[in-house]
Amino acid sequence: MGTWLDLNGRHLPAEVSIKGYVLHNVDKPSHSNRGGGSLIYVKEKLQPQIKTKRATEKSEILHLNIQPHPGQTIKIVLVYRNPTCTAIEVEEFYNRLDIILSTPHETLIMGDFNLPHINWTTRQSQAPGSKVIDLMNTNSLQQHVNEPTRGNNILDLVMTTTDLSINGLEVTDKIGDHQMIDFSLEVQDPNTRTQHKQVLDYKRVNFELMKEELGSYNHEVLMNNKNAEECYMILKDKNATATDHHIPRKRIRPTNNPPWFSQEIERLINARQHSYRRLKRYQTEPHRQEHIHVCRAVKQTIKSTKRNKEITVAAQAKTNPKSFYKYVNDRRLKRDTIGPLVDSEGTTQTNNKSKAKILNTYFTSVFTHEDLTEIPQPHVLNTQEILSDGVFTVEEVEEQVSILNPYKSTGPDGLGPRILKETAEVADCNLWL
Repeated sequence: MGTWLDLNGRHLPAEVSIKGYVLHNVDKPSHSNRGGGSLIYVKEKLQPQIKTKRATEKSEILHLNIQPHPGQTIKIVLVYRNPTCTAIEVEEFYNRLDIILSTPHETLIMGDFNLPHINWTTRQSQAPGSKVIDLMNTNSLQQHVNEPTRGNNILDLVMTTTDLSINGLEVTDKIGDHQMIDFSLEVQDPNTRTQHKQVLDYKRVNFELMKEELGSYNHEVLMNNKNAEECYMILKDKNATATDHHIPRKRIRPTNNPPWFSQEIERLINARQHSYRRLKRYQTEPHRQEHIHVCRAVKQTIKSTKRNKEITVAAQAKTNPKSFYKYVNDRRLKRDTIGPLVDSEGTTQTNNKSKAKILNTYFTSVFTHEDLTEIPQPHVLNTQEILSDGVFTVEEVEEQVSILNPYKSTGPDGLGPRILKETAEVADCNLWL
């Protein structure tokens, strides 16, 4: 920020060009005030296409698209917002960002927002910070900077849509009166086929029919003269057969959508995109009002859906803590990662394999070296009495099944806790046998 670049007068393009990179910049209308101008360098092979260059005396927006893979477009948006912006200028600034975000592409937004009073732990703020919070909630954006970038304040932000990942973000050396932000953007090739996963759909299960099937087997005959392993395999096979008959499966694919994202929100976002295209095409007042109406509907729906989701998660915190902590962890600004490490030769290592070797070398160096010349002789225990039989009652089995957590994952044997609890009337006796 504050490049003071003047390619139309004082500066030559050759002075600021970098081989292999394309320079895009946006300048303030005048250089009468302190600061001014933003620029970005993009590798030529990413085929950058400038989309928006907008600058006033108190704000700047530079928007371009890149193509890291064939058929994939990512929006890169560089912004600056002066802290003395008026309410009208702030409204215009965020409306412009809303328009940029209305197209269905992955997006990275970065720049100096000059908003020091936002609580990024709770994502709450009074005006003017509430505007950027609304922008993030409406467009499912994640903010990745959680360290001060000027003094004790987080003024420079890095935001992405949920389908983009930021790796190794660090607030580093100071340039001017701001700290540098160093990070890498992880981009997945959309041409790589997404692997779908099949899971049990418990919302459509008929446990009554499942219990009838499991109860129709004469397990005393099936398990007669069988050892424990053979009985277990019979129980496992019968349970798997009943599961296939009565619990449908559904296909899911990995997604980075927030947990409160719903089909209704997706429908409204698509409607917002269509209304924006119509507005760009016809440029009439009715189309503008239609787009404003749809944008408000998106904001209101996201706000109410998110609130209802949080109420549900909080109400189930005791019975389903797994869901609660998953929701909380998804809202964390920064994941626990291991940063660059310096090896014994003084070289900074950044790849995972080298860092693992450094940590392994350190851990082995602090191990206690035992004196192997004086090893005590182990005490020989009496092994004459051998436990040959274990006696359990049906009531004891019922008690253990009743305390199973139905939200736990199913193990590799397919005997999930949800199925065991729902079919306890017939399963307890089978387990006892």
